Amino acid sequence: MALFVLTVLSLCLPVWSAVKVVQPYKVVSSNGTALVQCFLHPQSFHHQSPLPNNDLSYPFPEPEDLRVTLLRGLHGSTKICSSILNLTGPIETGEEGEVQCSAQRREGALELTVSGLRATDTDLYRCDIEIFYPPPYLRFTGNGTLIHILGSADCPAPGAQRQISNKEDEGEEDEDEETAAPVSVLVIVLVILVLFVLIIIMYLQASQCDRGRREIIRPVHTVDAAAFSCENLA
Repeated sequence: MALFVLTVLSLCLPVWSAVKVVQPYKVVSSNGTALVQCFLHPQSFHHQSPLPNNDLSYPFPEPEDLRVTLLRGLHGSTKICSSILNLTGPIETGEEGEVQCSAQRREGALELTVSGLRATDTDLYRCDIEIFYPPPYLRFTGNGTLIHILGSADCPAPGAQRQISNKEDEGEEDEDEETAAPVSVLVIVLVILVLFVLIIIMYLQASQCDRGRREIIRPVHTVDAAAFSCENLA
């Protein structure tokens, strides 16, 4: 019995590994909504595949009930949104949140419409496809698509941001120049006043020195004159 199970698994593994999900390399969105195409290869749906080398046939029963989940990152398991698709009935969207997904089958691919994206959500996203019915349960993960979300209208482009920053810098420089002009005038006036006060102080000191010298010299001359008169009388 164990040998039989191992034989069945050995036969199923190559078939399982032959099925893969192929995604476009890059998708650009300018309004927060991106359209990601997820191709099952070999082709499972009854449509002509745009992929090359699609001569192989899908080895499992035609999918009817499946779920498409958008994973963020190359190897991460962070679920952004999901959508349940019933190929025989209406589309059922997943849980509501900031980012929403809606899946539909079109031209041999599963188209996942992702809305509510922002510029900060730019990243690599992978399609994770789970097939519930008919059995067996299957799960395939895509190779990833780079979703580039452009900035919204309320966020200026990098060039506009540079222009705004340059204008702000120029305005600040003008303000600095305007404030620097009165300050320089005040400094010059203060320097002139200080020099004027120093000149006055030096002049007063010089005047006091001259007066002191005169007061010292006058008594000396008087004594000499008196002594000279006395000698003459004698």
